[in-house]
Amino acid sequence: MAEETENKKIKWYDLKSQFINIQRKLVRIKAEPHDIALGLAIGIFIGFLPIMGIQMAVAGLACLPFKRANKAAAVAGVWITNPLTVIPIYAFIYWVGTFFYPAEHVVTPGTIMTKMTNVLELDGFIEQTKGFLALGADIFLPMCIGGAVVGLIAMIPTYFITKKSITAYRKRKAKKHAK
Repeated sequence: MAEETENKKIKWYDLKSQFINIQRKLVRIKAEPHDIALGLAIGIFIGFLPIMGIQMAVAGLACLPFKRANKAAAVAGVWITNPLTVIPIYAFIYWVGTFFYPAEHVVTPGTIMTKMTNVLELDGFIEQTKGFLALGADIFLPMCIGGAVVGLIAMIPTYFITKKSITAYRKRKAKKHAK
């Protein structure tokens, strides 16, 4: 039991260090703060869509109409859904989606988490895609709608916070080098 607790601490520490590492890489990207913030906001939006497995490719493609959007930041943004967060996020977006697309048979959060876990445990992208489609309209459509709603809401503060943070970081860095 103590070993399990120790392993969980290590995993959370690793997750925190990964987040800090991504944050450092974002502020060091050689691009304008607007471009990085736009890319990250697009990535966050895509990250909330229930398309795990193709999110990074979709994020890169979603940047194309926005010529200045940074693709690396967009790819980093999709990691809002990762192996530790995907189940609760997908359950949440399903719940939000049911307000906009009332499913014929509403599924409880526990059931959706169980079904999502079963799908995500399938081997390979094709099998997972088949598993998602097998969930049917009562689950998949509310997830898509909920993901779009939550993604749109999340991308707005992401853009402004990221742009302000990168601008402030670069000003501090320039001031430090000016001394």
